[in-house]
Formats: sequence, structure tokens, C-alpha cells
Amino acid sequence: ALSRSQSWPWLIITQIQGKDLMELYAEHAPTLVEKLKGVHKNWTRHSPDHNLFGEFLLRSGPTVSTIMPDVYGIFKDCTSKEKDPELRMSMFTLLGRLLREAPTTSDAAKGFSLYSVEVIREVILPNLEWRAGRTAGMVRCAAVSALWALLKSELLSLAQLKQVKEELMPQLVANLDDDDCGTRLVSCHCLNFVLLLGGQECFDPDSLHKIYLELLKRLDDSSDELRVAVTKTFITFFSLIPEDYDRELYKAHLQALYRGLLIHLDDPNTAIQEGIYNVLVEGGKIHPAYLCDHIDNVRHKHRSSLFCDKLLALFRK
Repeated sequence: ALSRSQSWPWLIITQIQGKDLMELYAEHAPTLVEKLKGVHKNWTRHSPDHNLFGEFLLRSGPTVSTIMPDVYGIFKDCTSKEKDPELRMSMFTLLGRLLREAPTTSDAAKGFSLYSVEVIREVILPNLEWRAGRTAGMVRCAAVSALWALLKSELLSLAQLKQVKEELMPQLVANLDDDDCGTRLVSCHCLNFVLLLGGQECFDPDSLHKIYLELLKRLDDSSDELRVAVTKTFITFFSLIPEDYDRELYKAHLQALYRGLLIHLDDPNTAIQEGIYNVLVEGGKIHPAYLCDHIDNVRHKHRSSLFCDKLLALFRK
């Protein structure tokens, strides 16, 4: 919304033109974007036209859906790896704001949703690749934050996820090990959301097995906030294991999971203990007797047997 000091010139213009503000945006948007397209490849973070582009998009509401091909092209060019990192970070910040606000207008949401695959594949993923340096890390954080905005705004459908899953999943798992804590945390949120969205239709046991080792590593992270997020992702992970899961064939995976999780059932942080307990409540359904065997092996080593005893009471019948 425009502030009082900003709104009076627009009020005068709309009265003179006899049109409301959105009608004026719709009328002039194609011309303005066409002019910006001619110069956008030379933008820096401080270019006036770059700032104009951002302000225009943030105020354009549903109009953005009518110019999405050109808008997407500008974002793609200005976030390419050859561009100045400051410009790329600024563009991802703008993209994140647009994606978060898109659901408030059905036309804008539809416009961005139609380009979700291209945005992920051509704009976001190239900037998630690891490169040395603090600045490169800041770009990765900005890019994954834009991805989280896209996912949280529900602009990616199941059908679209299927198109990008093979490229997206390895990069998200890799970013769980990023140097920057913020990037690791947001990557974990994205991973959990993608698992929930894809469900068993997208993720079979073999694809799930490629995820859990990095999740187990993150339970040793320096950030407790991230560790709690990992426990929530593990709950989603176990919920996707099918009923016909071959417990004998995949017994080595279950062993690694149960052993790794039980270590943290004795964590000094109560929130982590409770989170792991909830994970094992879900994960124990796969092979209750096998989990109980592992609990028997470690129960005496724990400072408190409370959660071990609760799990044994639940699964040993």
C-alpha cells in the first residue's frame, strides 16, 4: 500500500486519466518492461532501472501475470553466474518478496506458478551450487530463501515437482552441509516441504535412502534450531516408507537409522530428545522388534531411560 505522502500524486493521475491505479499499471506495464529489457543486461545493484524494476513489480499486483515472460527473462539474465553477486542477491530478495506476496492475488499466483519449473531450474538451482568464498555463500542463502518462498506459497504443483525432482533433491541434500547456518536451515525446510509434496508418488525407498545420512549428520549441527528442523524432516521421511517395505533387504539402512537416532535420544537438549522420540515413534512402526533390540543395547548408557522405556512400552507387546 502507498503511504499518504506517496499516494497523492497517484490519486491525481488516476483522476485525470479516469482509471484506477491497477488499470494504469496494466496499460503501461508492457511498454515499461520492454524498455527495461533493452538495458537490463548492463544492470548493477545500484542501477536506477534495476530499482525501478523492483518497485514496479512490488506495486503491480495482478498485472505481473500479464508480463511474466519478460519478467522471467530479466530474472534469468540478472541471476546468471556471470553477474555481479550483489545484483544476484538483490534479485533473489526481490523474487522472494514477489513469491511470498503472489498468493494474495490469484492472477499473480497463477502467473508465477506457470513459471515455477523454469524459475527453479534456470534461476535458483544454478545459484545453489557450491563455490568458495563468503560472497558466494551469501548468494546461495539468498537463492534457497527464494526457493523456500516459492514452496511455502504453494506455487509448485506435484506435476511440476516431478519435472525438477532429479535436479532439485541432490542440491538440497548438498546444501544441508553448507558453511552458512541459515542456508542449512532453509534447505532443511525446503527438503521437508518437497518430501511432503511429493509423497510416496515421488519418493520410493531407494530415493529416500539417499537422504538420511546427511540428515543424521545434521543432528550433530551447532544449531539447535536446525537440529529440531531435522527431526521434523525425519518424521516426514519415515511417513513415506511404504507398508510393503522390505525390512530384511533394507535391514542395513534401518540399523544405521535406529543407531544414529538413538544416540540423540540422550541429547542434553530436551527439545532434541523429544524430537527424536517423536521420530522413533514414527520410524519404529517399520520394524518394532528391531528397534526394541537396539534400545536394549543402549538403554543402560543413557543418563535417563525415560524415552527408551516409553518406546519399549509402545512397541514391545
